[in-house]
Amino acid sequence: MVLDRYPARAAAAALLLLAALPAAKAATLDDLAQAEAALVAVWDEVPLSFRTATFVVGSPEGYGVYAARETNVFAGGEPLVVYAEPVGYAWEAIADGRFRFGFDVDLLIKRPDGAIVGGRESFQRLALESRTRNREFMLTLTLTLDGITPGDYVLEYRTRDIASDKAGTISLPFSIAKP
Repeated sequence: MVLDRYPARAAAAALLLLAALPAAKAATLDDLAQAEAALVAVWDEVPLSFRTATFVVGSPEGYGVYAARETNVFAGGEPLVVYAEPVGYAWEAIADGRFRFGFDVDLLIKRPDGAIVGGRESFQRLALESRTRNREFMLTLTLTLDGITPGDYVLEYRTRDIASDKAGTISLPFSIAKP
């Protein structure tokens, strides 16, 4: 007998098979805590990296809540807004069972050949204190370049983890359009 010719019989046979299987154990909060501890152990080994780093329209409203910009071409004086999701950063235990985490960010503007056009050390500090080891942390970095010559460039944000010696780089090519 071919069961797919008889949908009602196929459904009944599937239900009988499922009933014969041993009941699965429901996951508990302890199971979740163990899985999270295993995830943190892997997280600690990952180099500081960025799951996402992109130019966006406007200001992101939260982690994963952003509108990606369709182009990397900007008008002179138009803000370059970057949204990034870091992974592999550390958490520093502080008072009251809280953790501190975040980044010191340096800025470089380069030509595509690597020649440095400008930059600023300690451009921005992004940090947070929390009672949990947050893994959903976003960076929003905004830069306005007034008076820059039209052409092709690379925006580079060098990030230094404030709770470890890890460092990572966001590197995004962009262009300034001719007026």
